[in-house]
Amino acid sequence: MNVPSDSSIVYVGCTAPARDVLETLLEHDAPITEIVSIDPEMASKHGVCGYASFADIADEHDIPIYYPSTYSMNDEDVAHFRELDTDLMIVNGWQRLIPESVLKTATYGALGNHGSAFGLPKGRGRSPLNWSLIEDRDRFLLSVITLDPGADSGDIVTTRKFDITDHDTIETLYYKVTMCMKEMLLEVVGPILREQQEYETQREDEATYYPKRNPEDGEIHWGDGTTEVHNLVRAVADPYPGAFTFADGERVMIWDARPFSSDLEPRAEAGTVVEVFWTGDFVVATADGTLLVTEYEADSWKPTVGATFESRGDNDRVDSVDHQHNLTSGSSSSGSTANSNTDSNTGTITVETDVDA
Repeated sequence: MNVPSDSSIVYVGCTAPARDVLETLLEHDAPITEIVSIDPEMASKHGVCGYASFADIADEHDIPIYYPSTYSMNDEDVAHFRELDTDLMIVNGWQRLIPESVLKTATYGALGNHGSAFGLPKGRGRSPLNWSLIEDRDRFLLSVITLDPGADSGDIVTTRKFDITDHDTIETLYYKVTMCMKEMLLEVVGPILREQQEYETQREDEATYYPKRNPEDGEIHWGDGTTEVHNLVRAVADPYPGAFTFADGERVMIWDARPFSSDLEPRAEAGTVVEVFWTGDFVVATADGTLLVTEYEADSWKPTVGATFESRGDNDRVDSVDHQHNLTSGSSSSGSTANSNTDSNTGTITVETDVDA
């Protein structure tokens, strides 16, 4: 990595993908002078999805590791970063906004990342990877951006596109993000530290935002179509809290499933188990077909033909039909809008500073 000999970088992260990116940067001799992370207790307290400890990497490379007093960082932490007087901060997998007072302590600022199916400034806000699966998008544009006090509103440094296939889950999308992040950071860190990097300012008048998702938004409503149910399952799978349903009053987690057939059992009531196979896999009727469940979890429930899943509540998920006017795209079909950068928001979303599990 071609950087000035006296350069210093602080790396901020606490997730498995962020850890993988850090290891690649270190392999390429990035001048990481401090790692900032959180311990397992703080990760558990804040429900950090995909948490990973960075302690062993710090020990292996003899790099100091700093644990902020709070996940959102306070005045005590600001004082620490001022004393560091680092050149550049890289923030990856840190599910909180970094205070402006911390960002200002780095000479060349801080880098983060965000993206959407449309490319920034569209699709700012919450869980863009999850939303891209739920909305059945077929691509994702990931950008390295400079961090400012706003939500995903900094200048764009560089961008990479990757496809979203029918076989992707939230886990495989993180694989793709990780590969892109490695490539992009190795490309831009040197020019930034040599003051040779160009930046693109985002158009605020074109910004749209995704709303926050909560764990309860993972409830399956079998009255939805097969595609909608399948997209929900793959969007909130591990390391997220998962999609779920209820049978005989017991919560049943659906961790993996796939569209099965629109011809078999066409008259079955949605939510009914219509077949159980010798492998343990089972088939559930949806509003317009069937879904094959290949991985589930329950305390005592076992699938039997004729068993029926129940829906709790009134289908008030944040991505339900009644709320789709609040989404960035306002549509769940991939054909007409996934390849367009001109989608506009049809509702107003309030952006919160914490990140949903």
